[in-house]
Amino acid sequence: MNLESISTELHQISSNGFNRNIAYLRHGELSAKHIFLCLPGLLETKESFVHLINLGSIFEDCCWLSIDYCGRGDSDPLPKGENYSFSIYLSDIEDLIDRLIMPARTTSVQKFHLIGTSMGGILAMYLISRHKQKINSLILNDIGLLLHWSSLFSLYRQINESNLHIGQLRVSERVIDAVSNRSHFDLPYDIDLTGMIFYPLLHDFNCRVVLLHGDESPICPLGLAIQSKYKVPALIVWTVKSQRHPVSWNENLAKKLSQLFKLSKKITKSIEIEDIEISNIRETLKGLDQSLVEKFLTTSQIYFDSHRSGSEI
Repeated sequence: MNLESISTELHQISSNGFNRNIAYLRHGELSAKHIFLCLPGLLETKESFVHLINLGSIFEDCCWLSIDYCGRGDSDPLPKGENYSFSIYLSDIEDLIDRLIMPARTTSVQKFHLIGTSMGGILAMYLISRHKQKINSLILNDIGLLLHWSSLFSLYRQINESNLHIGQLRVSERVIDAVSNRSHFDLPYDIDLTGMIFYPLLHDFNCRVVLLHGDESPICPLGLAIQSKYKVPALIVWTVKSQRHPVSWNENLAKKLSQLFKLSKKITKSIEIEDIEISNIRETLKGLDQSLVEKFLTTSQIYFDSHRSGSEI
């Protein structure tokens, strides 16, 4: 993390008589015009969005949030006896939205956007199905409105084959065991012979939906992205070359995001050197012979002008 103004904060969840904390990163004020809530993938943590937050930090009137699901990163694990599942993650996110984000929205001008990577994108679609009146846009990172069984098997095979790397993640062993269990995905969904169907979750959602995907992705290949657009004609598809799963955020994508929401860059006020120096000198020389003061200031002004232009006196 290389942006000093990103802070890690905690949101307390109370359930079944037990209190636990959900950790999240925040850059910007919750009262900002644009709030972006970033939802990580299956075994990702909030740090997976640090680069995007860094890129987005140059835009004004924005607040960026990225969360750790329970049992990941700096969030507390679930009590023994409770199983990790999509419904738990969804409930925690809803609690954070209702008790942290929504109270800060005081006018209709403020906009609330969801950015979801893989599993985070699926959770975002369920959030829209329940709270579409609160959400102004959805950005999906390499997860389509349909998920083919072959893509799902590919994902789990990738997890099983990456045991050496899983040990480096800040994810509890109970979470790793849970994601391979069929009970982990415990939310209702439609199916057909090809896979899981999510586009009904966006029914009557008339705000922007962007599907960002890699052209080499095994989870959301171009054909599935096109199929998603067929189901939701207003869907915007961004295809990124030479990317697999998920897509890595870069300056070009951040620029497209800023253009989509008409974000303005922060204005840094530059102060001329003489604005500081001459005013300070004038204040210091108060009470002295004013003719001498004016001669001195004139000489100083000549110096500062030549210093700025690079010439010698």
